Amino acid sequence: MDTGTHLLIGATLGGLASSLADPALFSHSTVVYGLFAATIIGSTAPDFDAVIRIRSYKSYLQHHRGFSHSLLMLAGWPVVLAPLIALAFHAWAYLIPIFLWTMAGVVLHVILDFFNAYGVQCFRPVSRKWFHANTIPIFDPVLFVLHAAGLLLWLFGVFGATAIFPFVYALTFLFIGCRILIGRLMLQHVRRQYGMAGYSFLIPRGLPHKWKYVHETGQAYITGSIHGLILKEEAIFEKGEQNDVIQAVMGSDGVRTFLQFTHRVHISCQKVQNGYRVELRDIRFRHGHNLPFGMDVMLDERLLVTGDTIGWRKKIWEPPFA
Repeated sequence: MDTGTHLLIGATLGGLASSLADPALFSHSTVVYGLFAATIIGSTAPDFDAVIRIRSYKSYLQHHRGFSHSLLMLAGWPVVLAPLIALAFHAWAYLIPIFLWTMAGVVLHVILDFFNAYGVQCFRPVSRKWFHANTIPIFDPVLFVLHAAGLLLWLFGVFGATAIFPFVYALTFLFIGCRILIGRLMLQHVRRQYGMAGYSFLIPRGLPHKWKYVHETGQAYITGSIHGLILKEEAIFEKGEQNDVIQAVMGSDGVRTFLQFTHRVHISCQKVQNGYRVELRDIRFRHGHNLPFGMDVMLDERLLVTGDTIGWRKKIWEPPFA
């Protein structure tokens, strides 16, 4: 999910924590503030690894949502953060609830990231494999509005924490469950359209009745969109033949990193001045007939890699957003 949604959910999770806490805690305002700090920091902590983007986008792609989102760090983040939070808010006697709510924030963060198309490397350092459920978009307007409304209704005193936040989280899990069910129905719809030959998967969009799809055959990636039950084929990307130029880049560190991140890639090459350029594009992040996310690898006439770039070929305000 996007950072704003993680922060917002961290705040509403703090509200849920206060609604379930022992009423005696409310005589210690610093403890309540500590619980809110625990959920907000816990809900954003796995993304602290984003700082590695300062080094390079390649390093960011290699490490973001990796070890910081692993099963090991579900407990690792609370072990590090909870004592610091308890110390900062003079709530050492309440270290255990602060630890548990910090862990709740971390777990919820990783679960939400698992459900979108980007995914997580949850088994690091044992495995670098990416896992993603392709159920929730990076920014889900329904979840954002639900949690924003719940937080505002509580802040303005319309409802108490015990009334609003359990309701918000019940609706959240119900909504995710409905998205999972709708996604399965949509995927069956795509498979019926193209037959069982090949591999199909979905990419969630902003609203539950809108999805993108990819159907892979031996020769091409067939892509399109679904609106309700209306399936619209939009672009076909031929896989093309492998050649010596493309094979020459497959062993480079940058390409290996990119192919660990995505397994459905459209690859093309062209002759340029003093060599060749190989373009690898992630099929998941299609917009119209364009594939804006990927990697370019430059080679000389001897097919030696001379450089590469990785990232988005679009303006920051242009879709798709990931």
